[in-house]
Amino acid sequence: MTVRRPVGIVRGTVLRLAVPMLAAVAIVACGGSDRAAPATPHEVVTVAVARPTAVGPDALLLRVARAGGVVRVVRFAHPDSEIWTSTAKAPSIARVLAFDDNEGSVAVVDAKGALRRIGLRSGDVSPPPTIKVTGLASVDGSAVYGVTADGAVARLLTTDATPWTFHPPDAAREVAPRADGTVIVVTATAAGGSGLYHLRPPESRILDSADLPAAERLVRSQLGDRLYLIGGTSINGVGGRAMTPFPPITFPRRIQAVAATPSGDRLYVALDSTTGLQVIDRYNPQATAIVDLPGAAISLRMDPLGRYLLARPASGDSAWIVAVGTDRVTGTVATSWTADLPFVGADGTIAANVYPDVAFVDSTGTALRTVANGAKDFWIAIQWNGFRPRAPGLDQPVTFPGGGAADSTDTIAELILKSERDSTNRSSRPNVAAPLPSTVTDTAHGAIATRVPPSPQSGGSAGYVVQFASVLNPSSARSTADRISANGLKPRVVPSVEAGTTVYHVVLGPFPTRAAADAAGRAAHQQYWIYQGAP
Repeated sequence: MTVRRPVGIVRGTVLRLAVPMLAAVAIVACGGSDRAAPATPHEVVTVAVARPTAVGPDALLLRVARAGGVVRVVRFAHPDSEIWTSTAKAPSIARVLAFDDNEGSVAVVDAKGALRRIGLRSGDVSPPPTIKVTGLASVDGSAVYGVTADGAVARLLTTDATPWTFHPPDAAREVAPRADGTVIVVTATAAGGSGLYHLRPPESRILDSADLPAAERLVRSQLGDRLYLIGGTSINGVGGRAMTPFPPITFPRRIQAVAATPSGDRLYVALDSTTGLQVIDRYNPQATAIVDLPGAAISLRMDPLGRYLLARPASGDSAWIVAVGTDRVTGTVATSWTADLPFVGADGTIAANVYPDVAFVDSTGTALRTVANGAKDFWIAIQWNGFRPRAPGLDQPVTFPGGGAADSTDTIAELILKSERDSTNRSSRPNVAAPLPSTVTDTAHGAIATRVPPSPQSGGSAGYVVQFASVLNPSSARSTADRISANGLKPRVVPSVEAGTTVYHVVLGPFPTRAAADAAGRAAHQQYWIYQGAP
């Protein structure tokens, strides 16, 4: 058969995203260098393929009125076709932090600067947290970090656990979470510089630190370990686990805007009153290329998959489309700039704000389709398979052959295994279509759990479980479990089948209370999540 490949689309299967929604996808799209050139618009590739089944997450869009209201979910390919609505109303949204695909919730900042969570399983919208924080940031939608009024750093989880706080040597100015579960806290030092502190919550022990010049703002890579501090005409930063500073990069003019590729290997820099973008390679401290623009740019917005860069002109409502693979302008699209629009979608098309409508265009700026009155809504793009039909057996309890129910005093090997979280924590909305086998084996301990039909007495809480990781490789899961210990307890590996693929969860528990689970997670000195029921 003949398949036409649209510009820049990377074909691959993404099964479960444990960090920000698009992180795993961006690894496929960008590789290590972000230099793959996009296909030409008319390239034709002939391949022999079988008709595939639906795998991987679905490209979805959340739409909510800009003044606030009911949240609607539509498919990216059909933005006018509603597939889900929330039961609660969302507030006016100022910006999006991240999507938590485990919980099925979107962390956003409302117009008053407060953290809010939109639950796609429950249909609820969380109230503002009691603790007041600013500068909110997150990479996974679960752990959200911010700065308190007294200069401390606070972590707010999706659970109702007590917020974790850290008081740096100087008042915190910003906090940059990393995909590996660590954070970098940026402070303003008494000497007028920037102090950087690297730590792994919920521990407060400083792993590494660095001193850099004063900065006006910071830019972090979505997937990589590099953090850039922007100030005046220079860029300073650190990289690696040891936060090694790299030589400062200076420019002849004031820096107007900076955007990093997802891997952090390259920076695109717009200078004040200068046409063209400076391209900085991480292995070369000087500009390695120049992107010729029709005029000066005042803002840059990177495609989460690293295929395109959108540049905002100093005057006029439009965006220049830059192909990251070739560092060339491929087209121009008319659009106003808001917190959500324009953006690059999962298929490489660009959504533009042509008020009152939203227009979808290709990389050359050619219109593909228009959503009437779409610009009156705030748009959030996610990838998730949570609205697919769900097998009834996924929420059935499990028992061990020949044994009774386990309690919190049992050894880890004897604790109850379940294939999915307790059904009381899920809405009636489906999650995944693939059914589980009748037996599930704990690969860490050799125990076998058998699914049985629920009894009329089944219900209530199944306790609280601490999860450290969800991976596709069983050896990696076992290795992770082997190096974790919480007060002498070792986690186990629990497999589950999702979308026809086995995912291995590294978990500890269940515990009778959330406080007990949180204490065990803290004792493990690892990034963790707490769920009611089983992973």
